[in-house]
Amino acid sequence: MPTRNRTVLVVGAGVAGSAFAHWAARHGFAPTVVDREPRLSSRLSRLEIGFGGIGVLERMGLLDRLAGEVGPPPAVEFRFGEDGDPVRCPAPPAEHSLVVRRDPLLRELRDLTGSDAEFLFGDSVTALRETPDGVDVEFENGPPRRFDLVVGADGLHSTVRDLAFEGTAADHIHDLGVTVAVFTVPDFTGQHALSTVLVKPGRGAMLTDIPGEDALEAVLLRRRPYGERDAGRETPEDLARAFAGDGGEIPRILDEMSRADVQIAPTRQVRLDTWSRGRVVLLGNAAFCSDPMSGMDTVLALKGAMSLAGELARVDGDHRAGFFAYEAAMRPHVEHAQRMGEDTVDGAAPSGGSSGLRVMRTALRAELLASKVISLFTGGNGIAETGPEFPFERYLPAGERGTV
Repeated sequence: MPTRNRTVLVVGAGVAGSAFAHWAARHGFAPTVVDREPRLSSRLSRLEIGFGGIGVLERMGLLDRLAGEVGPPPAVEFRFGEDGDPVRCPAPPAEHSLVVRRDPLLRELRDLTGSDAEFLFGDSVTALRETPDGVDVEFENGPPRRFDLVVGADGLHSTVRDLAFEGTAADHIHDLGVTVAVFTVPDFTGQHALSTVLVKPGRGAMLTDIPGEDALEAVLLRRRPYGERDAGRETPEDLARAFAGDGGEIPRILDEMSRADVQIAPTRQVRLDTWSRGRVVLLGNAAFCSDPMSGMDTVLALKGAMSLAGELARVDGDHRAGFFAYEAAMRPHVEHAQRMGEDTVDGAAPSGGSSGLRVMRTALRAELLASKVISLFTGGNGIAETGPEFPFERYLPAGERGTV
């Protein structure tokens, strides 16, 4: 159990904040989690979690608890333009990826932590003032309190980042130039364990199933002209005009969108020179959002939570040394994921014309062929998650190392 900096305020009860609270309590810290939302949402948000995230969930004991809520990763069929044969990518091995809805994952994360952390729902932080001995925190609804450390895990539009870090959101957030809309539609295709990706010049669409639901998640992407103002303020009607005249499943998707609860936002990343200021540190999307289209934000949240708690525990709560080690360990993972985010957005809503789509189709087929050849010679199971290795053992409590 650490002898200093034991009390930690975690701002944000999403995946990053809830996972950190679990690991912090497991290492002997005393976490308090505050979140402005009074309850879990009812959205059918779908998360696909790769190998690194699965490794963290396994060491948290969550895979068994989520057994009835997860599904296998889908195969992906790409269609480039209106002409040409589709290209189908096989599903990754089940041990490399899983699909889960956001709310069951959050529910199990919070239940797992239970009484080991204090949860304050329906409140938010309004001011932070660091002292030599801690951080004085003011809340919107509750009385002021002092904590040894503060972890900002409050998402892309982080209040903690705005309060504790220099600059504005415009200095921290990088726009990738594409608007994305996400909503659920009835399963009108009958496509199970399959994601369909429709790619056109400057726009794209995706349909994929949701575990345990008779519904599909629909995603529309539109590349905005350079210099376009009011990024992210587009309406479903604006997107419908951009996709008007497209064939395939697009007319049905647009029809369903007119009745759906649609989330529309720009594709963005958070890029910071440092993730800590004194006794305040950022985690998850508040520190290093890679963009939802990369599929890596949840993996980064889980890895970051385990790393931050583990590094703090290794230095007996010394926040300067712990924050430095956490950032040094996580930077390579973040940089890799953010490159993936840029590539994914460029591929899903390409800036080129029809000839560029033909090049993309040819390149994808060549990549699939190469992966099959490699698999034959290595005994592998296809394309596995790439990127830096994550030292799970390093971040386990000392008494648990070598037992998982």
